[in-house]
Amino acid sequence: MAKKQLKIVRLIEPELCLECRFSQMAAVEQADGTTSRMIYCRRRDCDNWDTSESEVANDVHLDDAA
Repeated sequence: MAKKQLKIVRLIEPELCLECRFSQMAAVEQADGTTSRMIYCRRRDCDNWDTSESEVANDVHLDDAA
């Protein structure tokens, strides 16, 4: 994830992302230091995002591709 400003956004319909070819599960470190399982999207411009209250992700570790 070098040199990219990744943000944590709310998903409007999370179920849609589970089968999307652009999504992958990841462990995401939030600003407060906690780590959560989230969906990482490679698309960068999805209509399923609510960016009104986004926050910066400190670190992202993608799960290995199956």
